[in-house]
Amino acid sequence: MRAYELLQHYKHVQVDTEHVFLALVQQKDRAVPQIFEMLSVPIEPLAQKLESILESAPRGAGSAYGAAPTAQVFITPRLKRVMDVAQEEARKLNDEFISTEHILLAIASERNTPSAN
Repeated sequence: MRAYELLQHYKHVQVDTEHVFLALVQQKDRAVPQIFEMLSVPIEPLAQKLESILESAPRGAGSAYGAAPTAQVFITPRLKRVMDVAQEEARKLNDEFISTEHILLAIASERNTPSAN
């Protein structure tokens, strides 16, 4: 849900990896911020970097993009790949469902993308 709110906020046409990653990072007292804290990685600079990436991404035009809560939402091929990798991570760990940890592992496995950098 938060990724969709970010899509609307930035008036983007598709949900991408950065929307999901920022949504995970912004979850206070949840797994992803706790993981970064354990790794001594400060969350605030990471969130600011993701916000900057989203701010510079192309925006859609018209009321259907970023305004209408009933508009059909699409994901980018890159986010589809991330979710496929997350599903594979869950399968490897014998987990029935994809969790935030699986998504974080999938994002971390990306190469040469804004989120991976």
